[in-house]
Amino acid sequence: MSQEKVDAYKKEKKGRKARLAKQKKIQKIAKVVSLVVVIALCGLIAWKVYDSKHVVASTEVSEEAPAAEATTGVAPETAEDTEAVTEETETTEEATDAETEEPAAEEESSEATEEVSE
Repeated sequence: MSQEKVDAYKKEKKGRKARLAKQKKIQKIAKVVSLVVVIALCGLIAWKVYDSKHVVASTEVSEEAPAAEATTGVAPETAEDTEAVTEETETTEEATDAETEEPAAEEESSEATEEVSE
């Protein structure tokens, strides 16, 4: 019986380095995989939170959408942008028209003055 114990001990000692190296390798792989899974879960949770906040903001806008879209045929965000651009364009055109009318009026008055002086 004693000889059996000695043989078992020698056998265990003989493969100890390989077995310990294999265990360490498995533990490192398990840690890396666990880390990747935790990071993926955190990313998924963060995305869900972001998505839920983004959807809430979109639904608030889309409640107003039917009225704006029905009249203009354009999405509400685009309709608001279009209205702002249209207003800016009209203001710019009015300012441009006013500027072009003033020199024209000055030219007419100078022409009239020249005719009178001749």
